[in-house]
Amino acid sequence: MKSRKLLLLAFLCSLFIGLRTFYYVNQINKAPETITNQHLKLQTDSIKVDGNLLKLIGKINGKKYLVYYSLKSPEEKELWGGEKPPNSAVVSGETEEFDPARNLNGFDAKKYYQSLGISRSLQVKSFKLLRRSRFGLSDLRQRLIRTIDQHYSKRLASYIKALMIGYKDAEFAEYSEAYKTTGLLHLFTLSGLHIQFYLGGIHLLLKRAGLTREVRLGLLSLIGLLLICLTGGGFSTIRAVLSFLIAFACLTFEVLLSKLDQWSLMLFLLVLGFPLVLWSVGAQLSLYFALMLVYLNDLRLKAWQQTLLFSLLSLPVLIFSFSEWTIIGGLFTLLLFPLFEWLILPGCLILFFGCFLPLPQLIDSLMEQLFLLLEKLLAFAAIPNLITGRPAFLIFLLLILFVLLIIDRLKYQRTFYLLLGAVCLLVASIAFSANGMVAFVDVGQGDSIFIKLPFMQETFLIDTGGRLNFKQKTWQARQPKQLSDYNLIPFLKSLGCRKIDHLLVTHNDADHMGELNNVMSEVKVSNLYLADGSQMELKKLLMGAKGTKIHLVKQGDTIGKHLKVQILSPEKSEGENDDSLVTYFQINQQRFLLTGDLETTGEEKLLNNYPQLKTDFLKVGHHGSNTSTDEEFLKKIKPKYGIISVGKKNRYGHPTAETLEKLNKYQVKVFRTDQQGMVYCQWSALTKRGKIKVLIDFIE
Repeated sequence: MKSRKLLLLAFLCSLFIGLRTFYYVNQINKAPETITNQHLKLQTDSIKVDGNLLKLIGKINGKKYLVYYSLKSPEEKELWGGEKPPNSAVVSGETEEFDPARNLNGFDAKKYYQSLGISRSLQVKSFKLLRRSRFGLSDLRQRLIRTIDQHYSKRLASYIKALMIGYKDAEFAEYSEAYKTTGLLHLFTLSGLHIQFYLGGIHLLLKRAGLTREVRLGLLSLIGLLLICLTGGGFSTIRAVLSFLIAFACLTFEVLLSKLDQWSLMLFLLVLGFPLVLWSVGAQLSLYFALMLVYLNDLRLKAWQQTLLFSLLSLPVLIFSFSEWTIIGGLFTLLLFPLFEWLILPGCLILFFGCFLPLPQLIDSLMEQLFLLLEKLLAFAAIPNLITGRPAFLIFLLLILFVLLIIDRLKYQRTFYLLLGAVCLLVASIAFSANGMVAFVDVGQGDSIFIKLPFMQETFLIDTGGRLNFKQKTWQARQPKQLSDYNLIPFLKSLGCRKIDHLLVTHNDADHMGELNNVMSEVKVSNLYLADGSQMELKKLLMGAKGTKIHLVKQGDTIGKHLKVQILSPEKSEGENDDSLVTYFQINQQRFLLTGDLETTGEEKLLNNYPQLKTDFLKVGHHGSNTSTDEEFLKKIKPKYGIISVGKKNRYGHPTAETLEKLNKYQVKVFRTDQQGMVYCQWSALTKRGKIKVLIDFIE
């Protein structure tokens, strides 16, 4: 009878959540494509000004948008970056759907923003500012951010904002690099630890004031709601507040609910409020960690054992989300947690109140020196993360199952060494997949081709992508970002690629080799190949290539041990487009010709040198520009497929209509990274069957 009631309850809850999710998704997808003279209510705490780019979150007719606007003058920039930015405007512009993942295992912007309830992005063409509307919680948070910035140095302000109001500015990414590599970044993300500290401290004060439990619960609920709003409403904060209030409500009304039932109730309420919450990686991690703590608290373990075991049990979800694991994260958490709990968190709280009350300047100095010392010590002690690759979903489920079995065996004080060995074998197998791949990575307006043989026998990377820089006024310049941190490097890590055997640079344009240094700093490169003659221009860049052998190659050379990559051109290079390294190889009975930015004169020379040249796959030259891909060239080499690596809505108009017409004339099936994301040819070493795949199903 009891089990029937539970099944009925589970069915009703699932039905209710299903209907709620259907309505929620339907509302998000109903956003218009064009906005004309509509009232926009701005979240002022979301305003970010980077050079001449303004980015914020706002609401139009109850729907949330991620808003972009190109600032027109330094005065306009100063207005938006000022102490009292506008919070209301009439806008016109075009909306656009967010992209799904553009590279294999990459960041899915569509799922992420929809999990936050944001319908679309809005590119504003005209802003008509209105008189500031009434002061709201978003304005209060923005005012707190400004107040902290005015009272403390950049470093100290970054830490206080992160720990007190959950706001991480651009500088925080730089200061927190040491915490990231040592697995301590979670201490600076508002979650259960911080909420327990804040609400637990307030509860203690309310209890000392002699208030009844019912009154305390009511006040804590209001304070918890205020805390969620003032800390930016992150899912980890909402989860932590809900968990605290559910546990206290059970205590207040003497309801006997197990910790697992409390976690389940919290999950139900969270999904009810945010139906797509499980699309957020941050929410997934927060919920998984909370569930692991529920199970670990039932085990009779000492605090240090629990911390180290928690680090191990977090492995499946961490490698599924980030493709790497911080080996020493558990140890550092164990060593530094007391410092964080008893000094850093209370110290930042005191400094936060110091924005409104007089405090001795000595406290500021001591806290800043503490953070500086901590950053240096952690940077010195850090060791590289273990790149595992992203497990297939089935392997991920098996890892979760083994984690639960390990907890079960610990509960009954049984050994779990065999299970631990099975986990290690599964993790080790991820990188040594039987699949081979030739991938045309979507790096925007640039080139990057990755080749992986089955079982990671050998790896090749041809070009790294990069950004072409244009002259701008000082006020328009944006903060420099390494593009490969968002496209190429996560993709390589997701395959478990710890080392690139052969890295080839076709020529010296920034959109082909601009990310070379960053890639070499993140992934070990055994051999670097440059066209003979192009190296002089890259002399300064190559000084940082420690531990990498540099080879100068020319027409007639061959690269590779298991896969033979032939260099067809040039004989001598000056690093220009028409001097691009042209490579040719055969793999799984398919022929590939990669031409870099080779132009029509270079194509003509290539045909003169190799009159019998034929290919199945052609990497179309110069991103589909009309300076490449001559008709005679296509007629002779007879490609079946043409891959155009090009940026979405690029300023050059690539690929040109003329090039597309020529490819169509010779019946070449075209794949474009701007429309379809990453294009890759994958095959199995076991079946030898291959298939061309794309990340986005583009509909004309």
